[in-house]
Amino acid sequence: MRFMKKTAAAISAALMIVSSVAASAAAASLYDYPNVAVLPYANKAAVSKELTLADASLVSEFVIEKLLDSGRFNVVEREMIMQIMQEHNLNMSGMINPADVPMIGQLSGANYFIVGSVTGLSAKTGVLDYSHSEIGGVGGDKHTVIANVTARIIDIETGRIVLAANGTGKSSSTVVEFSLSKTKTSTTEETGYDSATGEEYIMEGESEKKVTHTVRIGTADYSQVQVRNALYKAVDDLVFNPTYGIIAKMDGKNLGKNGQVKRQKV
Repeated sequence: MRFMKKTAAAISAALMIVSSVAASAAAASLYDYPNVAVLPYANKAAVSKELTLADASLVSEFVIEKLLDSGRFNVVEREMIMQIMQEHNLNMSGMINPADVPMIGQLSGANYFIVGSVTGLSAKTGVLDYSHSEIGGVGGDKHTVIANVTARIIDIETGRIVLAANGTGKSSSTVVEFSLSKTKTSTTEETGYDSATGEEYIMEGESEKKVTHTVRIGTADYSQVQVRNALYKAVDDLVFNPTYGIIAKMDGKNLGKNGQVKRQKV
């Protein structure tokens, strides 16, 4: 009888431990407001010669903002993560050694890491040009910056990637030039001499001169503001795209009626 009581007590204690572990795992579930840490974003982008990725360091800040806006995550303060990485001489470029993941998670209290990179930053120019020999013309250039970013959510305990997504953002600026041409007519006078009579005379005539007035409106080239806007929109798409964003994937909106994953258009 005493043995049975001890066995029952041991089973009860084991069940309590299992229950405690299960509760802990549930608390860390991706779908139950987990603690997440956004690591510095890596730069893997092929950048067009007209642009610069000087603002790539802002991408992780944009990701933090959008995750907080979603109301689905508790985000660990970025400065804490940076301090931990500096104190332990860890890579600050966004390329984290998997062996360092558990330690950073333990020190920061995070359940998941969000790592990612800027994978593309390109420039595209569209041209409009119309001219008329008599009245003038209209022309313009449209400068578009296209940014691509990715994100992977990693379970710190297992090192497993539990979700991945990507986003695209565009920012455009336009310069338009109008030209108006007008022919200006003026009266001219020339003095002549009649050899037969020996008298001078005045000849009147007209001369024409073409005058063109030009007005330019807009930005004539790419700007760093466009780069920041494109990156910001790419992060917004990464998190909130209605089908392929992080939140949509968490809610299963990327699945078709048959349960298969919808293919994302490139």
